[in-house]
Amino acid sequence: MGFGSLFKVPQHNVFDYKPRYYDPEKDRRRELLNEMRVSQGKEAIGFDSSKPGARIKGSFKHQMRRSSYSKGNSALRVLVLTFVLGFLAYLILIADLTPIVKLFMK
Repeated sequence: MGFGSLFKVPQHNVFDYKPRYYDPEKDRRRELLNEMRVSQGKEAIGFDSSKPGARIKGSFKHQMRRSSYSKGNSALRVLVLTFVLGFLAYLILIADLTPIVKLFMK
């Protein structure tokens, strides 16, 4: 039964997924280098695959710090804009602007 529909039927999603190239030799070299650095008493470099979530360590804190900073800027921007618009409304509605108008009329 082919009844028409009031709404468009959604089509399936098509993704263009290209997997990253994985080089096991490079990974092995990095692990050996990190083992040598740790045995010498130095800090390991690069991504340490032995710790789950090592790549995202601190990223949530960084994102929250950036978000709170932008919220503070936004609040300041709204405050300044409100002040400027209020001042302009005061000048237009309440203040006596006849001397300023006379300057432009000459």
